[in-house]
Amino acid sequence: MEVDLGPNDPEIRLSQFLYVGKEYPDYHPGNWFVHNYFLAKNVPSIEELAENTEKQLLPVQIIIKAFESNLVPNPETLVFALAVCCRQMKSEQLRHAAYAAVNKICASPPHFLLFIKFVSQISKQKELNATGSSKHGWGKGLRKAVNYWYLSRTPMELAKCVTRYRSRYGWKHKDILKLSHPVSKNPEAEVVLKYVIHGLEEIKKTYGEDSRFTEIVEYIEHIEDFKHSKDQLQAAHLLEEYELTLDHVPGHLLKSEEVWNALIPSMNLITLLNNLQRIHNFELLTPNSLIVSKIIEQITNVAYIIRDKVHPALVLVTVRNYENCGKPLTYVKRKVKEQADKKKLILPIPIKPNSKIVVALYKMLNVSFFHIQPTGLRYFVTIDMNKVMLGKQTWRGGNVNGAEAGCLIALSLLRSEKNVTIATFKNIGIHMVNIDKTASFGQAMRRLQQMPVGNVNLSKPMSWAAYQKKKYDVFINVVDQIYEKFDTFEEALEKYRTALTLPNTKLINCAVCFHSTYHKEKRDNSILTINGFDASVPVVIQAFAKSLF
Repeated sequence: MEVDLGPNDPEIRLSQFLYVGKEYPDYHPGNWFVHNYFLAKNVPSIEELAENTEKQLLPVQIIIKAFESNLVPNPETLVFALAVCCRQMKSEQLRHAAYAAVNKICASPPHFLLFIKFVSQISKQKELNATGSSKHGWGKGLRKAVNYWYLSRTPMELAKCVTRYRSRYGWKHKDILKLSHPVSKNPEAEVVLKYVIHGLEEIKKTYGEDSRFTEIVEYIEHIEDFKHSKDQLQAAHLLEEYELTLDHVPGHLLKSEEVWNALIPSMNLITLLNNLQRIHNFELLTPNSLIVSKIIEQITNVAYIIRDKVHPALVLVTVRNYENCGKPLTYVKRKVKEQADKKKLILPIPIKPNSKIVVALYKMLNVSFFHIQPTGLRYFVTIDMNKVMLGKQTWRGGNVNGAEAGCLIALSLLRSEKNVTIATFKNIGIHMVNIDKTASFGQAMRRLQQMPVGNVNLSKPMSWAAYQKKKYDVFINVVDQIYEKFDTFEEALEKYRTALTLPNTKLINCAVCFHSTYHKEKRDNSILTINGFDASVPVVIQAFAKSLF
């Protein structure tokens, strides 16, 4: 029998933090490190649960459940919450459980190094309770967890970890090993650990003549040769032979056409999309370039799109930014450009995007809708199609405008779910939009632009559905901005839930063009607010619809 949790329950608030970075249902895209999301005071729910002897282990269980959902848009929240569990002073049992989960939640080297950053940062800030004390230093629990992370891997896996990611977030493997002092019973693993501390020359002197260690020593030597290579052809050969990744490539080889030609066929598509503008800026995407052919071959491969679970939102953001020569300039870069213009300095002219890649990206966009996993829920999506939505870029969404963001959200659901209603706002009520399930993104956009435009009121869809006695599990409004003080959507949702006996119906308000700082003291956990747009927004919507937070 499930226990009915209150709206302010720490279990719910912790889940909300893991998915949206706050202990209330409000999602903002952007750099969460810069905006100070990762402070222990932002997750008081962990200490509240730790104080309750019956619930003290729940934080780790909630973190593991969120991790296994594969719907957490920014996994850094999982790593941070686990670090807070390790440093809190309320429950020793919770600390032990958190340390035991490090190898699972922080399996990837970047997340492991981020965990080390967080536990160190929390110790220095001493912000976990009123007395200013926190669990600090490299005690037995932390050393044991860290050593297990290194020693639980095979020697070759360990060698690949420490050569691929030497450092991240201000921490090196060398620094960590000096603090944790792991000792392996496996001689080959000991070779890798000594390499991290002392370098290649030292292990070649000590183990180079011993045939037991030939494979490990030679592998490390080839990685070192690659990282220091001045010969682009040799570097490309080593990259292919040892199946190296972009993380291995040193700065002086990043502009090498040979290296990218070797790298692209084995790249994860998400990594390739995130680096497309970078490759373009290196002036490598010339009309007859072999790299162009390889990129097109990769991004139009249906099997690869399904394999890497590329969401249409990422493709849309990528293609719109690429068409417009990259993301819009930040405030600082814009000021620099203005100053340069005043001084009549000659700035480099942006290179035009490669038209073949643009066409391939739009093909990729339409293919990427087919593999979205359904939730089996009933959705009602209402989109504002006013001039602002069509003319203004989304907040944090690059060159994607508000209407495009709304179309993307609607089409993603239409392609994957059986029961989806799409509408636009008109002056009195709403207007149903009939979009074919097989429609391309361009066709869906043109259909939406043909619809009437009128006054926005976020309660209209629920009032209409209540009057028509239509049953829905999730209402989604996509508008330019939200005037929460003057809207009655909370009352409309409650009336709808009561009238149709659907107590679990949810509402998602997406204000895609403006950043709102308005925050009510009391939040309804069945209403999610999204400000802005990025590639993670559809994932946040799916997680909320599935009641994961």
